[in-house]
Amino acid sequence: MTAVLALEASTGAGSVALLQGDALSEVTLSRDRAHASDLLPALDGLLSSAGLPLRALDALVVGLGPGSFTGLRVAAATALGLARGAGLSLVGLPSFEAAAWDALAPGEEGAFVADARSGAFYFARYRRLSGGVAVLEPPQVLSAPELAARLSGSPILLGDPAVLGAALSPAQRARLRPAAPRAGALAHLGAARLRAHGPSAPEEIEPLYLRPFAVRARAAGARGPAAP
Repeated sequence: MTAVLALEASTGAGSVALLQGDALSEVTLSRDRAHASDLLPALDGLLSSAGLPLRALDALVVGLGPGSFTGLRVAAATALGLARGAGLSLVGLPSFEAAAWDALAPGEEGAFVADARSGAFYFARYRRLSGGVAVLEPPQVLSAPELAARLSGSPILLGDPAVLGAALSPAQRARLRPAAPRAGALAHLGAARLRAHGPSAPEEIEPLYLRPFAVRARAAGARGPAAP
């Protein structure tokens, strides 16, 4: 029986999940607290509830984004540290693949869209397979006009209606399915990837940054990076 622990922190509401065979336990992290303080206690709680030591896992699965710079850094560092300490395999996956796997039925194609801030949008397009997803267009950053042109040929749209509603036409909103990266879906997809292709190399566990850090004026004449 395959047992994997998944960490997903690309969005404001991160999550962690434990998959043992077909049994899934998932915890959503609070939006009001930093993922850095929530991830380890949540992971420990899942393992304790299952009576499973960390070393008994087959792998750790981590979502690589794109998304929150801070959340991605914390999740990748946590997964690498735990894997090294316990001698575990790692699987790193783009977070959008988990969202598409979760929201699409086998054979369906859909475009996942998320807010990239500053008037830009993340975009990727996938086909759901029985054991995973096929990447038709990898994650990328588009302007609002570029997004409108790309969405014209996508019958199914995936994303957060509260975030994307104003950016979509009425016809596009009618094709929108609520979707977001979740650790539970990431665990299922990561377990399938582990069986089919084996673990990721440690150097592949890198956050998928598609944009430079936002720059914000801290004081007159001083500027510095600010993570979303």
